[in-house]
Order: sequence, then C-alpha cells, then structure tokens
Amino acid sequence: MRKTYVLLAILVAIIGLMMIFSPENCIKVAVLIIGTAALINGIYNLVTVRNLLDDSMFRNVMTVRGVVSICIGVLALVLPLAFAGIFWTIMVYTIAVYLLLSAFSELSGITKMKAADIETRPYKMEILASIVLAVLLFCMPRKIGVTLIKLGGFILVIGAAVAIFLEWKNKPLYLEAEVLPNDIDEK
Repeated sequence: MRKTYVLLAILVAIIGLMMIFSPENCIKVAVLIIGTAALINGIYNLVTVRNLLDDSMFRNVMTVRGVVSICIGVLALVLPLAFAGIFWTIMVYTIAVYLLLSAFSELSGITKMKAADIETRPYKMEILASIVLAVLLFCMPRKIGVTLIKLGGFILVIGAAVAIFLEWKNKPLYLEAEVLPNDIDEK
C-alpha cells in the first residue's frame, strides 16, 4: 500500500468535509487561492508571455493583462482580509469578471501566437479554465453556489474513500526481498 496516496486521499477527504460543513469558508479560501494565482499569472505575463512576439499590439494587450492580473491578485489578497464582510462577495464577482475579460484578451493573444507558429494549447486550457472558474464564481455567493460546493465536497469524500479502498485492496500480501549480487572479490 502506497502511503503517499493514502495520505493524499485523507487530505482530499478532509477538504471535502470542509466543503460540506463550511462552504462559506471554502469560498473565502477560493478567493485567496485565485487571487494568488492571478498575481502569479500577472507576473508571468509581464515577464514571459509579453515577450513572445515583437507585435506592439500583442505586447500592449499582454502588459495590460499582466498589470490588471497583479492588481486583482493584490486586491483579492488584501481587501477581504483587511475589511472582511461584504468584500468577500465583491471580490468573488470582481475575480469572475476579471477571469472572463482575461480569457477574451487571451483569445486575441492566441490568434497572434498561432500566426507566429507558437504552441497555443496551454493558453487554450487557461482560457477554458478561466471561463469555467468565472461561471463557478458567479454561482458561489448564491444558494446554488453553496449547494455546488457541498456537492463537490461529497464527490471529494467519495473519491477519497474509493482511492483508500483501492489502495488497501491492491496492497501486496507479502514483500519480496531483493537479492543483491556479491561483487566483492576475495583476494
């Protein structure tokens, strides 16, 4: 039985239970995680993506996208922690709008990258993830969002239980000792 997988499954089960019993706190954690990701993404866009092409429009779009990402990330990390209350809800909607705008600006960048024969698959995945996250964030503050979070928690708990069961079921019944050759020459 691989202990790492079992411990990971236990961690997933704990996260699932937190989602079931405290969905409001999971929304707060999601805001902080997405804010951190936006901050990192903004820095990455300014340092790396912006310099992929010499096209000035591409550079401007990626510069604006990077700066906005950094600002949204900082706001998502600082405002809710400093002022709490309604700022959590405001940040959820702000991040959702940011994700949609970011996805559309990335579409512009992808068309230019394709023209320059640059691989765009990771950027397409980022666009898809941004749109899905935005839809989820728009749902979160409402009753349906809390229900979705609880449903996700149940899925995580069931998945963790299945993973632990499969690890337990497929564990070896006995361990075989490895025989090492004797390479020492007697003189």
